[in-house]
Amino acid sequence: MKIGILTYHRAENYGALLQAYALKEYLYTKGYDVAFVDYWPQYHIEHYKLFSWKKFCSGSYKYKIYSLYVFLIWGSFKFLRKVRLNRFMKQYLGLSRKVEYTSDMNQVKKFDYVIYGSDQIWRKQNDISNVGYNWWYFGSNNIIASRKIAYAGSMGAIDVDEQEKVALKNHFKNFDFLSVREKDLQLFLNTLGYDSQIVSDPVFLLSKEQWRSLKKEDLSERNKYILFYNLLNKKESEILVSNIQEKTGLSVKEINMKLDFHHVGKRYIKCASIETFLKLIDEAEYVISNSFHGIAFSIIFEKQFYAVGMGNKASRVLSLLQIAGIEDRYVDVNSLVDLENTIDYSVVRKNMMKLIESSQMYLINALHWDEE
Repeated sequence: MKIGILTYHRAENYGALLQAYALKEYLYTKGYDVAFVDYWPQYHIEHYKLFSWKKFCSGSYKYKIYSLYVFLIWGSFKFLRKVRLNRFMKQYLGLSRKVEYTSDMNQVKKFDYVIYGSDQIWRKQNDISNVGYNWWYFGSNNIIASRKIAYAGSMGAIDVDEQEKVALKNHFKNFDFLSVREKDLQLFLNTLGYDSQIVSDPVFLLSKEQWRSLKKEDLSERNKYILFYNLLNKKESEILVSNIQEKTGLSVKEINMKLDFHHVGKRYIKCASIETFLKLIDEAEYVISNSFHGIAFSIIFEKQFYAVGMGNKASRVLSLLQIAGIEDRYVDVNSLVDLENTIDYSVVRKNMMKLIESSQMYLINALHWDEE
């Protein structure tokens, strides 16, 4: 059985690469022949370039000055991070440097089944392109497969007009099996006439021990620290970190890719590899994050953590925390954090195991539903 995975497998983002790895690895360990459909459209390629000449030429004068500043001052940081993430793509995802398909495939790609997801494959692309929805990720493409399975798909923040609703309803019918990652998307699909199952993000399909096998170990002295994974660069997140640092007296390590002089120094980590990213979460005393996958791996590694400063991007984390039974871990800047109120992971493990087992069963059923 040959299975293709269509997802954001080349995004230079920790969460995107780790969810892609997790789904591929899980299916591989179950004995399936699995590979990524190496479709990565041009607008994604432009978005992750060290320097986009196309954007530079079409941008305003102010944007041109900013682009040159970022490239000349911070280009080395971006280059090192790109090298480290591309190394992971090659070693663990089996990808070459050259993208196989950047636009519609001229020759038809054949699989027995194609799994679409996870990650925000169904969100509008207006922030990096003007293409709106990319219908390829909705199964409207020329990939030949006897079954199209959506696994843990996400639309991010749902902001849809009536015309888009009609188009979405038409394209979601491509899927033989439909599952989502968040409750709000499940409810939205209900309004379109589709039933769907909530399943776990693929990172939960692998055990804590499997993730630890990717970590890079060292023999240096390990001092206790607070890890702050600051993906969204929200001020309220920084305020909470300062409050907890003051209470604990611990140092802070911050994963932050914001390219400015306010976020430089010993505290800031801008070029972490995937392996180092996992190690930093696993060995932290506390984790504070405004990233979905920052929270997901905090749960996997059973850390004491807080989610904060996510605004309209909070639905994904809130849905996860509700399932885990720890909604109180989403806080705002004015919350009085009680560090003595620790997470009981015996309860969390039980709650998450229900979701994980039902998610695994969903995949197995989708892949074998027509067998005797």
